[in-house]
Amino acid sequence: MGRAAQLDALDAACAAAAIGGRFALVRGRAGSGRTSLLDAAAGAWRTAGVVVLRVAPAAPGDTAAGFAALLNAVRDQYELLADPPLAGPLSALGALCDKPAGEHAGRGIALAQQAAAAFALIGRRGPTVLIADDAGPALAPALAAAVRAGCLVVAAGAPGDGRLGTLADVVVDLPPLSAEAVRGMLARRYAVPLDDAVPSALSTALGPLAGHPGTVLEVAHELTRAGRLAVVRGHLCLLDPHAPIALPTDHSLLATLRARGPVAVRLATMAAVTRFGVDDLPLFADATRGRLSDYGWIIDELIDDGLLVAGPRGGIVPQSPALTARLIADAGPDAVARLHRACAAAMFRRAASGRPADGAALADQVTSAGVALPFDRRTAVTLAATADENTDRAPDRAAHWLRAALWHAGDGRAGDDILARLLRLLVRTGQVARLGEVVDTAIQRGQGASSRHAADLAAAAALVAVHTGVPVPAAIRAALEGAPAARAIVDFADRWLTGAPPAQPQPQPEVELEPSAAFVGTGALLHPAELAVLAGAVGAGCADAGPATEELLLAGETGDVAALLGLVLGPHRYDVPKDGLLSAYHRLHTCQAGGDLSGLLSAARELDLTGTEAPLPRCLARLWAAEALGLLGRATEAPSWLRSVPEEPPYAALRWWAANGPAGEAQTAQEAARRLGDGRRAYESHRRHGSRIGVEHLLVRAAGLAARFGLGEQMAWLTAVVDADATEPRRRLSRQTTLLVQALCRGDANAAARGVDLVRAGGNRLALAYACLALGRVAEDPRPWLVEAQAVAKTMTSGWLRSAVAAAMRERDVRQPRTRTPRTGFSPVETHIIELIGHGRTNRQIAAQVRISEKTVENHLTRLFARTGCRSRVELAAVSLTTDILGPAS
Repeated sequence: MGRAAQLDALDAACAAAAIGGRFALVRGRAGSGRTSLLDAAAGAWRTAGVVVLRVAPAAPGDTAAGFAALLNAVRDQYELLADPPLAGPLSALGALCDKPAGEHAGRGIALAQQAAAAFALIGRRGPTVLIADDAGPALAPALAAAVRAGCLVVAAGAPGDGRLGTLADVVVDLPPLSAEAVRGMLARRYAVPLDDAVPSALSTALGPLAGHPGTVLEVAHELTRAGRLAVVRGHLCLLDPHAPIALPTDHSLLATLRARGPVAVRLATMAAVTRFGVDDLPLFADATRGRLSDYGWIIDELIDDGLLVAGPRGGIVPQSPALTARLIADAGPDAVARLHRACAAAMFRRAASGRPADGAALADQVTSAGVALPFDRRTAVTLAATADENTDRAPDRAAHWLRAALWHAGDGRAGDDILARLLRLLVRTGQVARLGEVVDTAIQRGQGASSRHAADLAAAAALVAVHTGVPVPAAIRAALEGAPAARAIVDFADRWLTGAPPAQPQPQPEVELEPSAAFVGTGALLHPAELAVLAGAVGAGCADAGPATEELLLAGETGDVAALLGLVLGPHRYDVPKDGLLSAYHRLHTCQAGGDLSGLLSAARELDLTGTEAPLPRCLARLWAAEALGLLGRATEAPSWLRSVPEEPPYAALRWWAANGPAGEAQTAQEAARRLGDGRRAYESHRRHGSRIGVEHLLVRAAGLAARFGLGEQMAWLTAVVDADATEPRRRLSRQTTLLVQALCRGDANAAARGVDLVRAGGNRLALAYACLALGRVAEDPRPWLVEAQAVAKTMTSGWLRSAVAAAMRERDVRQPRTRTPRTGFSPVETHIIELIGHGRTNRQIAAQVRISEKTVENHLTRLFARTGCRSRVELAAVSLTTDILGPAS
């Protein structure tokens, strides 16, 4: 895979050998694919009628060893050669190889003469190629003799073999494989397509080794053996793609490291487990009681070996995360803790002698040493103070230090205060795994319902459950039973994971939320009012929450709890974790909004592999995946995803939506009426169940279907639904959904413009394309809607969407936007503005990105409309995407 250029170079050498012999050297280190390349070339040559002889590596020795290997290669295929005169030079060659060195004067010359004679005879039958894998210096004289006889010799070896390099007419190097070639290699190896997360995770973990085929295959084999690579829905997927990926224990880099000795292993391990640089060598020598003079040259050797990499500021790190993971795993947690303890002790000794100490570095060492250091309340005070000083600059490290401070603080008020700060900081930095460990430890230490922080512990336990898909353990539930608000918080987590009907809605206070921030300053990890907003967003609807109401309704309707938490808690109190069930579900919606259908499917498969105790997010992800498959033109695959999801709430609405879009649209009015009846029943069942998830998607798609076939009864029902919602104290529908349904069912052009403006401002490109397509199919003036739908569709990989827009344009007699040639060329600023409009940016966003005022953007647009003949920014975007208006450079 990925070696077409190298194969072409060998084919060219084979053709050139017909007029005088050639020596081609294939250079690449072990595992770079030398043997695979030689096998591929040999197979192609044999098919073309070329005689191919494989020469085994020669044992180190005198000159005769190489000629003996050459002789054995010919004898192995003697029957194929079938040339009686060949027996003479072969017998002479064998006799010369058998004689002891020194017994025959000029034996080297005689060996070369007989080998040349033999290959001259072989060459009479046709082109001949000798292939010598892992060729060493002992083979060089024999291979040179074959070249002189007119053969092509292809030798393969590691870089740095000077003897073979001097003989070579052609040198073929094997560079790292491209990412696409690695993907193809793995797909061929496992006989299934790869999920997007697999090559991405391998590339991140392997770093400079990501294009090394041997390493990639070894690591993939280890992952398969460990059960982390599995086939899901016909794709090879990586279970828990964010967990560390380690090099195999027998990788050549690890063998090189071990050969350097135990001190080298300790140095490499130190670089793996903590921030480490050249300036830290004296500390390391002090901690390990070694000699500083020895460590400097060992570091140099490890850098030369490619094991460690020196950064621009003196930092030293392993060459890849996979090597880091292997070093840590091989050392084991006890050895790593002892190493940190030794370094911490050395830093304490230095501080006691009056030498300055880096407080953050000391905190790192103390924290990583864990229980290897003795319990000391003074250490807790130091760690907590250091964490306070660095919370804003390095919140992740500060949380790590507070966790250690909590252990050193023990019981009492100081420990309680540290616990409260730690819980908040872990939520703020998205460290869910550590959050769960802290909650477990606190409960084991007796900090249950009677604790001052019982509500925070309950909120933390619920957040861990929501993010990981594992319900709150029974022991934690029992310990927190009776704590204020604990039951409500844990019940919310259970409902989101299982899809159980919500409890009777409690009176929801009117909480004024900023557009991207929330109920700040309550002192609680999750205030009851904030919990009510979260529950209402996915269930009974939202009371007025200020400007954030629209965002809350849209996020809640998709079940994107991570987005809801971000809106309610704000960026200074919450961050989406990098891994876990909720992270994958949030990533799914981020990909959906951006039209990244491949990324959406990858997230859906990840959810299918995790969260077995959380049916709701897994089933919802399958419905989004079915929609994506339809958009990609793979509608035949969608039914298997749909069938695996129950038909009752909280899945019914989104299931109807996914089954009536790209995966299978209605084709007749009778069929549309029947499907809309099913949709109405799904909507009513959601009303009774108390879930909002998928309801808005159902209503907008149903409105488009009813309007397209002119089904008046169904349109009247849909408008009644959105009109009634506007009068309820708890809104269940966003403003954009209300406007789009009114536009589609009543032909309200003003509602259409305002609804699409809201969709556009929300940044969901796929929703924008859907809305414009639906309006373009039924609007009195379809042109602006279909032109915009076409412009958005061209930025996505959906063949179905482009085809649907094109079909609607033909049905509504809308022509493609005409090419308008500007009178003069555009300035760089104007070109940039046109490109940003094509990506759906607002004037305010364009002004921020181009660094001009919003008024200046408006002036540029006015001139652009005049020069291009376009009447709107939508038409300008469409023309820029479908013509060469921006010139060849675009």
